[in-house]
Amino acid sequence: MIVIQGRPISSVDQQMLTSLGPFANEIVFGLNNDSRPYQYPNQEAFIFEIKLRQAIIDAAYLLLESRASFATFYYSACNPQFWTLNEEGGFELRAGSSPSMAIIDIFTNGDQYAFECATAMMIILYRALIQVIGSHHFDQFYRQLYLWDWHHHTSYPLILIDDAAQGILGDIRYFKNPEVNPRTPQWQGENAIQMPDQKFFGHGIGNLDANTIIDELNKYRRIGATVSAYLMTNATRPNFNFLYNYTSNVSGLNRVHI
Repeated sequence: MIVIQGRPISSVDQQMLTSLGPFANEIVFGLNNDSRPYQYPNQEAFIFEIKLRQAIIDAAYLLLESRASFATFYYSACNPQFWTLNEEGGFELRAGSSPSMAIIDIFTNGDQYAFECATAMMIILYRALIQVIGSHHFDQFYRQLYLWDWHHHTSYPLILIDDAAQGILGDIRYFKNPEVNPRTPQWQGENAIQMPDQKFFGHGIGNLDANTIIDELNKYRRIGATVSAYLMTNATRPNFNFLYNYTSNVSGLNRVHI
């Protein structure tokens, strides 16, 4: 249920939704048909979430096409022009580098990069925010970046939803493989963006439907395993209202009305 300034919203202008991207209608449908209330301080904050969810989907498609490889932390790789690779397998932004250019470089020079699926989720989230607020403002707000697992900038907080029901486009979901083969621990699960057409994008596995991802994970169970991999009911999301408030001083950023 969508609640703006304390008032439930039952419908949204279709012309406005069309202007926000091809998946805006489906995003709003997911928000409106969830039993939990999605509360926004104003119309612009609501529009911001739609824009950012759309941008998360766009960034997932871009990463799919980027040629960036999957790797465990030990085998991580990055472009030394923008990043320093540390002993943990994390990417530290080089002093003097533009944060937005460093993130975008992952998508344009993907063959120089390798990382695991949780780091991929943060990369997608940062790239999406660049799309929404622009490179100049992103560089102002995120001067220091460190990419490693779920480590994220304190000004890009995430929320864990215990029961996401069907989920909403742009959510981060997790496929768990509870009886993974100990020789292939990297297949213990897959972080994935909830995508259109009932698919999920996971770095290193592709943009696939849930059953196909589960079948792939099941190939890496221990001998004698009886429990299948499965899609967990929880979801991870950006704190959209926080991000809206944090970036709302950008002139004209969210001036779209219902």
